[in-house]
Amino acid sequence: MPAIANAQVTVNDEATPAAVVARPRTTITLSSGTTGTTSRSSGGLVPEFHTVNTGDTLWDISGYYFENPWYWPRVWARNPQITNPHWIFPGDQVRLLLPGEVSVTTPSTSMVQTPGGLRVTRQAARYPRGTVFMRESAWATTEEINTSGSIVGAPEDNMLLSEGDQAYVEFPRRAPNVGETYTIYSSAQETRGSDRDAGRVVRVLGTVVVDAWDARRHIATVRITESLEPIERGERVAVIQRQFLPVPPVPNDRDLTAHVVATPTPREIVGSNFVVIIDRGAQDGLRLGNRLFLTQRGDPWRRSVESYSRGIRIQEIDRDGDGRVDHAPDAESLRAGEELPVEVAGELIVVAVHPRSAACLVNLSSREIENGAPVVMRRGY
Repeated sequence: MPAIANAQVTVNDEATPAAVVARPRTTITLSSGTTGTTSRSSGGLVPEFHTVNTGDTLWDISGYYFENPWYWPRVWARNPQITNPHWIFPGDQVRLLLPGEVSVTTPSTSMVQTPGGLRVTRQAARYPRGTVFMRESAWATTEEINTSGSIVGAPEDNMLLSEGDQAYVEFPRRAPNVGETYTIYSSAQETRGSDRDAGRVVRVLGTVVVDAWDARRHIATVRITESLEPIERGERVAVIQRQFLPVPPVPNDRDLTAHVVATPTPREIVGSNFVVIIDRGAQDGLRLGNRLFLTQRGDPWRRSVESYSRGIRIQEIDRDGDGRVDHAPDAESLRAGEELPVEVAGELIVVAVHPRSAACLVNLSSREIENGAPVVMRRGY
């Protein structure tokens, strides 16, 4: 699956806009022999097997149990005895869940009857409004990087792996849990703006789920459930948070200063509604819901004429119209800007806390945010 353009996705609607058109169907018989016409969304759970009835298709079965008919390739992949997905027969046993896999209840749905006689199922939101997803880039803490596994092989004779493939991951420093979700990543970038080694921004390649764990060999058998780019052997695998739920604000119980050290997005400059990483975390007393102020001091224009490498860059501009070049302010006037008042330029709220870093959602910003931007937390706010 190709990566989409947006590296960060925010849920802004109370309900998922997509609608699934369902065709009238007959009663489904479960593998246990019981029957029912109630979909899983109304309280039922997905069984491990489904017994095929006359007229059943993998499309229908997937739409019924998983409320997404496009799930049928995954159902087919779990049933190697089905050589042709278009040919299943009454009495066949179709595996819906892998051994040890737990069924998860889906959101509630509502059924609407259209004038043409079709039933349209509208699915409620899976996530609260304001949930943020990191798609192409993410923040990995130093601890997560140090305990990462790596893809060491695969049962298929393919150089490039993708969604639906199996792979073997070696975890030398941790024991994963069966059913746990991991992120495949590469290209860890150095952070800027702080001397604390809190973590790295990584490029996300995909997602895997652990199907089995060999404790003696430290090898996990995983299934690739998402691939944003072709995946090769040697890529790193770790538990990385890529979903941030909205949190209510809580009063700050201390004063604290920090700096923005990363923006887990391909953009180097971000603003409101983006996630940024700061170099303070649980060890410094940060909690979910703490709010911090983005601050600035000095004259941004004076700083803009300063060269990144040689102090002052000469600007040959006639500002006063007298026909002579007016040069940029000297270094002394730039240093004078350090004595100007501190201004509040935005507000952040903590949405995830790690030992030495935290992810913050930018609630409001009146200026661009770059790595190294100072932030402060005030007691009682």
